[in-house]
Amino acid sequence: RLIHIIYYTRDFIIMKKIYRKIVFFVLIINILFLIFTNSYAENTINSSLSTNLSSNLNSNLNANSNSNLNNNSSTNLINNFDANFSNNLNNNVSSSLPDSLNISAEACSLLDVDYGKFLCGKNEYAKMYPASTTKLMTAIIVLEKCDDLSQKVNISYYAVHSVPYSYSIANLFPNEQFSIKDLLNSLLIASANDSAFALAEYVANNGNNYALDSSNDSKIAFQNSIQKFSDLMNQKAKSLGCINTNFINPNGIHNDNHYSTAHDLALIGKYAYNNSIIRNIVTKTSGELDNTNIYNGEKRVYSLTNLLLKKGASGYYQYANGLKTGYTDVAKYCIIASAQKNERNLIAVVLHSENTKNAETSRESDCKKLFEYGFNNFTSVKLVKANDTVKNLFILNGDKKSRNVKAICKNDISVLIQKGEALDVTPEIKINKFLAPISKGETLGTVTYSVYGENYTSDIIASDDVFPADYKYVAIILAILLLLLYLIFFVIIGKHRKNK
Repeated sequence: RLIHIIYYTRDFIIMKKIYRKIVFFVLIINILFLIFTNSYAENTINSSLSTNLSSNLNSNLNANSNSNLNNNSSTNLINNFDANFSNNLNNNVSSSLPDSLNISAEACSLLDVDYGKFLCGKNEYAKMYPASTTKLMTAIIVLEKCDDLSQKVNISYYAVHSVPYSYSIANLFPNEQFSIKDLLNSLLIASANDSAFALAEYVANNGNNYALDSSNDSKIAFQNSIQKFSDLMNQKAKSLGCINTNFINPNGIHNDNHYSTAHDLALIGKYAYNNSIIRNIVTKTSGELDNTNIYNGEKRVYSLTNLLLKKGASGYYQYANGLKTGYTDVAKYCIIASAQKNERNLIAVVLHSENTKNAETSRESDCKKLFEYGFNNFTSVKLVKANDTVKNLFILNGDKKSRNVKAICKNDISVLIQKGEALDVTPEIKINKFLAPISKGETLGTVTYSVYGENYTSDIIASDDVFPADYKYVAIILAILLLLLYLIFFVIIGKHRKNK
């Protein structure tokens, strides 16, 4: 009997090992099947997407090339700009300026608003004096600190009398009150330096918490307020990626330590351009201030200083829609200009232009050259559209009716390239969810296109719901399989025992 027990025990251990090997083998087969099917599906979809994309892009680019390509366009593709770029700026931003543009100003830059791409530039990293283009940053700070633009601002003595002679003003008087909105209009349309001081003092003191008189203490307090507001401007500039900018005052009154670059001012212009209130103000060609209990004389009417927007002016450009001009004796003529054409938006910065009267060398002329270059030589191309199928998925635990689901692109993916530039890109697809339940619109992974070193990514979402299979049937099948294994196990043991 003891010998029989030993044999049975040994047989059981042997069959247990065989059973484990069978289960392990089945698992390996399933895993290999999953890997093979997913790899095959992804390679198939990638190949299909790559082929279709190349075909679509080439036909699209050829059409654009035949209709609009400028023979003098540069053949260098624009490079990527990152707001947190390193000091090696030339690695991230194009600084080439086609000779055919013949820009007269000392420095310039051209930025595509929608893609954040610098298209060309001239001395764009050189420190220059920004003059009244500074007031765009002033408007940004005011709008981010003040929710109610109907709030009244008290005009102090030093807000009025700190403006040097010959600088533009709105003719404010001490002790007057104007709404934030009125002062912003005079700031951006008339380039009023007194309005800039008044707004800065109001924001720096969190309201009308300052003296209005002409005492020395009030003067010191006013200077401290301007310093505090300038600190806010500099903090904002750094957050936008402006590493070569330093503001001393809110209006651009000349100071050797008040400087920026064409590159940095374009970033500020882009940010301001995306503010609807600023966009609305800078398209107006005139405005006026109401009389008050302090002043009841002739109406204080002012006009826009941006000739790009003035029909009939020599500098008029039909696609221009902003933003801010500037001038001092040292800075010369400056401008941060914006234009829109065929749903494309550009920012042009021109610094240290010698005049505004010569139609060929004015800041307006330089802006028009830059805008035309940007509009005519670059095009936006869609790599994939929202709701396009990126991959067909088979969900193993999904029910029969819903387990085949499409992984679709959540958003459009577009790139900006030079016209005539050919693209051949293959998407990288990452699927993170393979099992049901899956809801329609649920994120399944990502699709990424790499174009000349820059990645463009969108989420991939499910086109439909995927419901899990009924596990009752799965359980029955598993039970049958286990029963069969169990029977096989004991049949083998029985045969083995008879042989013994």
